[in-house]
Amino acid sequence: MNDQSPQQNANDAGRLAPRPFPNSNYIRPGIDDRPDLDKALTDEDKAAVARLAVRQKPKTPPAAADQPEVQAAAMGASSPVGGADEPVPDLESAFLDMRDPMVDANGYRPTKTQVLRMKIGFACTAFFLAFALAALNITLVPQELDALGGPVGGAVALSWVLGVGILCSFVATIFFLPLSDHTRTPVGRRTPWFAGGALICGLFAFALGACHTPVAVGIIWALMQIGLAAMLCALHASIGERVPDKFRDAVGTWRMVGLLIGLVFGIWFGVLMADEPSAGMDLCAVALLAAGVLGLLVVPRESSTVYSRAKPMKTSDLLVTLRVGHPTAAWRTICLTRLFASAGVMLAVAYVWFVVRYRGGVNAGLDLRLTMTMVALMGLLACAMALLGEGVTDLLRASFDNDRLVLMIGIALAIVAAVVPLVSYTTAGLYVFAGIGGFAIHMIDDALQSLAVASVPQVDRAAEYLAVFNTSATLGRLLGVVVGGFVFAYAGVFSSVFLWVALMFAFAGACGAASIVTAAKR
Repeated sequence: MNDQSPQQNANDAGRLAPRPFPNSNYIRPGIDDRPDLDKALTDEDKAAVARLAVRQKPKTPPAAADQPEVQAAAMGASSPVGGADEPVPDLESAFLDMRDPMVDANGYRPTKTQVLRMKIGFACTAFFLAFALAALNITLVPQELDALGGPVGGAVALSWVLGVGILCSFVATIFFLPLSDHTRTPVGRRTPWFAGGALICGLFAFALGACHTPVAVGIIWALMQIGLAAMLCALHASIGERVPDKFRDAVGTWRMVGLLIGLVFGIWFGVLMADEPSAGMDLCAVALLAAGVLGLLVVPRESSTVYSRAKPMKTSDLLVTLRVGHPTAAWRTICLTRLFASAGVMLAVAYVWFVVRYRGGVNAGLDLRLTMTMVALMGLLACAMALLGEGVTDLLRASFDNDRLVLMIGIALAIVAAVVPLVSYTTAGLYVFAGIGGFAIHMIDDALQSLAVASVPQVDRAAEYLAVFNTSATLGRLLGVVVGGFVFAYAGVFSSVFLWVALMFAFAGACGAASIVTAAKR
């Protein structure tokens, strides 16, 4: 039994406690009494400190043309459903376990909310872009040129309008991509180009409805394409740089869904605006501006690049999308296949308005509303068959594991689709052309993207090779409209364009066969 009082217990505890060291209660000025700056400073004070702080060894962000994921984003934009789903060979990618898959190219780890905003923002941006461009390219602009120049004059005018637009966009992209790499602003290096491109594109789209000659339409269209090039350069670079590897497939799926829905809605919007094409063009301009606003406000804000180091710009930066050193024979054939396939697609899609309306002859045009409805139904059928082609392509790839076989099947189907309206230039023949063509074009695009990724001869330079692959598609579209201009200028009937569609795909098939022979020899 403990008879000690509480006071005695306290005194004993005091005697047993160790004696403090001399001067152990000394407070070091500026060290021990330093306040917690996170609590002591206001948000304005923290911003001022960050602005005035000196950062040693500032980071040099990679150029867009040096990032395979940027080129993959541009590569997948051409397909109405989706592109190749295999990883792009990037040595710094998380696919090769060289980087945390949850962070972006700059090392930032976005939150779940920010990832959701990326999905919604990129999907909505793709929707409004596809909506406006589908309505303008497939229905509204061809209708306007048809009214201004007649059947033959309008088709020829459409060729040079589209050709000048593609050429301006191509040249602008060559300059805008490296210039945006060297941009240093508090809102990032891509944001100013995206915002400026959206503004220019929207303003000139408003001016389209006020044009009363084909020359005026061509000039305004070319200027609009320059703004669109700046917008798309920044958009593709943002997807590649700001979306972590872990979420890139999901963000890409959302974006492709928005693209497909916008394509369908845009075509049908053109039908509804058949009697008021000028008002339709104005609404398309609003859609382009909406794409810019959503891309800027919904997608999380890009980080500042004020403190990022910039390397001097060289002439070689302008040529990175045009050539690569020592390309292999297999790579050349893949690019040529892409070029001729893109030319065939351009011939098949760009002139569908004139092909449908004047299938009875230049003096027997269909009713305007009936033409619009038929064009919209063909577009809807092509998109639906492209979705079916997505599943069939995956099934073939899983069964045979041979992308070249998938490519040759797609090319064969595309040639069949082009031959059908040559044999039967009727409503049924055009619907068959749209259905089989949509199915085949997706197979070709998917197979070509997979082959391009697999055929990169130097993995550490994958971005440069994929950039040239994308350039071959642009040049193919330019070739398509040049051929289309000659066809409509000198052909007696508009169905002759399908012969050239078949020839372009036949050339693509010859290049594809050459790639098979080259691969067999290795």
